[in-house]
Amino acid sequence: MRRNPWIALASTLLLVASIVACTATPPPEPSATASGDALFAERMTAALLQWRASPSTGQFAYTIPGTAVAASVGDGDVVATSSGEGDPGEPLAPDAAFHIGSMTKLFTAALVMQLDEEGALALDDTIDRWFPAAPGGTEITVRMLLQHESGLAELDFDLVGHVTPQELIDQVFIEEPVFSPGTEYEYLNAGYIMLGRVAELAAETPYEELVRTRFIEPLGLTSTYLDGEATGPQAVNGFVLVCDTGEGADCLKQHGAVKPQSPSPQWPGAWSAGSMVSSAPDQTVWIRALVGGDVVDAEHLEEMLELSTNSTEFYAATYDASGVPHVQLGEGAGLATWEIPDVGICHGHAGAIPGSNGIAAYCPEADLAIVILNAIEPAGLTPGYPGLTPLTAGVLWALGG
Repeated sequence: MRRNPWIALASTLLLVASIVACTATPPPEPSATASGDALFAERMTAALLQWRASPSTGQFAYTIPGTAVAASVGDGDVVATSSGEGDPGEPLAPDAAFHIGSMTKLFTAALVMQLDEEGALALDDTIDRWFPAAPGGTEITVRMLLQHESGLAELDFDLVGHVTPQELIDQVFIEEPVFSPGTEYEYLNAGYIMLGRVAELAAETPYEELVRTRFIEPLGLTSTYLDGEATGPQAVNGFVLVCDTGEGADCLKQHGAVKPQSPSPQWPGAWSAGSMVSSAPDQTVWIRALVGGDVVDAEHLEEMLELSTNSTEFYAATYDASGVPHVQLGEGAGLATWEIPDVGICHGHAGAIPGSNGIAAYCPEADLAIVILNAIEPAGLTPGYPGLTPLTAGVLWALGG
């Protein structure tokens, strides 16, 4: 979860253009006798070091303290590697648990799709069915929430982690909407908090139980759980960029320092919009299962993948104004789509929350599932696809693709 998913997009897109070359020249071919994880790690060492040293706020460069990467091709095993630290003085393990922020939204979107398939709700239901106080609730549909087209106001982030999800929603409803429902695209964390409540009310079951019994347990995701309501491996705290005016996004175009991240109320408070904890290997299994068609039926997967017109127009206009090649093509009802050089189209979701950011993506042309988790929520580094552009082609090469 993040305050603004496209902070100073023009300047951060320039960074993307400058670091695409990170994977252009692979390191020397290592011995083929190494085990899968060891071979992958050896092949990815140089690329990960280069990636970690690449961010900039526009005023100064800094190093990502730690990055974990996991991937698989086809039905092959998931392999993973890591570089750097997850906490001060602690080497980051390839299977380390992270707070994955908005990558949580894929679990919420898939849950809503399953409930639509089962008839517990309908994507065309208007949200006044569950939220009579919602401004414009007779016009806002479940699908609009999934596609970030409701026009409702964003969360009060100062309340996140201090009040219940329903109280967060109630606060949104007293704010003036920002546009008419269905007319624009604007990334909205509040919409996915509402979807979590919609799922609970429609299924008459707590959100945590729904995602655990439908997704986490069946897929064997042993490092994945909803923070604040379930338990699992301790997540790394990660790091934060600190400057004179604040931290994280506040430091764009300023000098700053990388410091340890303190526990954040957003970790449990982001709930169905961003409270999941998971690892790179778990997320690789999850994104392959979801985009590969093993979680929702073909009709609902198409709903998740089909880019909304409002989102494609938004991203096209933003890239055109920045003068750099288009990367993110838009969003559907839960899944984002990117076009990655030398790899092709990829579908998935990114996330950022205090202490970390990352992405899970599946690239069908290469039959590649890839997950990148970084132990910092940075400024000046595009949160929409952190590491996907500079690392994916190299990961595919490292897997022998």
